[in-house]
Amino acid sequence: MVENDLRLLHLRAVENAQRGGPLAGIRQASLAAAASKFKELAPVAQPDFEIHMVDVKSQGHAVSASDAGELLRRVQRAVARLAKARRLRRADVSRLSSGDFSLARFNVVSASFASLKVHLVPDKTFYDEDNEESVPLSGPSWAEVGLAELIRALPEGENDDASIESLMGASPVVRRAVADLVFKLNSDIEIGFQFKSSSGEKIVSRVTPVQVRKIAQKLEMTHEDRSVVRMRGRLDGLRTRRQIFYFEPEKAPEIHGYVDESLMSAVRENIDREVDVTLEVVVERSFSGKVSQRHYRLLSVDGHQSEIPEYVDTPRGES
Repeated sequence: MVENDLRLLHLRAVENAQRGGPLAGIRQASLAAAASKFKELAPVAQPDFEIHMVDVKSQGHAVSASDAGELLRRVQRAVARLAKARRLRRADVSRLSSGDFSLARFNVVSASFASLKVHLVPDKTFYDEDNEESVPLSGPSWAEVGLAELIRALPEGENDDASIESLMGASPVVRRAVADLVFKLNSDIEIGFQFKSSSGEKIVSRVTPVQVRKIAQKLEMTHEDRSVVRMRGRLDGLRTRRQIFYFEPEKAPEIHGYVDESLMSAVRENIDREVDVTLEVVVERSFSGKVSQRHYRLLSVDGHQSEIPEYVDTPRGES
C-alpha cells in the first residue's frame, strides 16, 4: 500500500502543477526530479491484454457474435470477482455489484473477427478519491490484479494437467471465477489469453474444448472438507508462470499445491530454505461418495500471509 500511496500522492501533485499558477514550472521540474530518484514514483507501463477465441468446428474457425460477447462478459465477471476478493481480503465472493465491475473494468481497444482476437486495456478511471477500496493493493489497477490471478489459474497449454489439478486446491473464489469462465461454455470453443503486466511480466494460457469440459466436471464436485495444518520443511520449488508451489515437509513426502498471487514473491524469496508454512487442505466428495486426493493451498510462508484468507463458511447474504 505504501508504494501505491506514494504514487497516488505524486500523481495528484503532478496534476495540480499542470493546472498552472505561480511557480508551476518549478513544481513540475521538482516532481520530475523526484520521480527520477525514487523507483516507487516511476511511471507504470501500460498493461496489454489479448483474448483469442476459436470455434474448432466452424468453417474457417469463425466465432459467432453471441459466443464472442458471452466470452467477454464471462472474463469481465471472473476478473471483477477476483479483484473484489483481493480488495476485501475474502476467500470467497458470491455477489457482485455494479461498483465491483466498475473497479475492475476493461475497455476494448480493437478486435478482429472470424476466429476472434480482442485487444483490451484496464480502464484508467478506476480511482475514486471518496472510495479507498478503489486503490489497488498491487499493480496499477484492480483489473490487472484480477486478470493475473485468473490466467495463472488456467492451463498454460493443452498438456498442462498440473494446473488443472492445482486448481482443485485453490481458494473458493478462484474456483468460482474459473467456473464463471467455463461452465456451459460452447463446447466447441478454444480460448487463449496473452497478458503483459505493468511490471513487464508475460502470462499466457490456452484452454482447449477438452480442457474446458474437464475443468467444469472437476468443479462440479458436490462437497468439500477443509482443514488447516502447519508444517516445517523446505520450499522445493515454484512454477513461476503458474501458481504452483512444491514443499518438502520434514517427515513426509513432497507435496505441491496452489499459491495465491499475493504470496508469490514470499515464496520466491524462500526457495531452497527451511520455513514454517500454513496450508489449507481440501478433500472433495462426490454424490457417489468418491473421495479425491488431498489438495493444498499455501496460506502463509515465513510469516507472510496470503491476502485471500482461510475459507470460513458464512451465512447467506454476507459475501
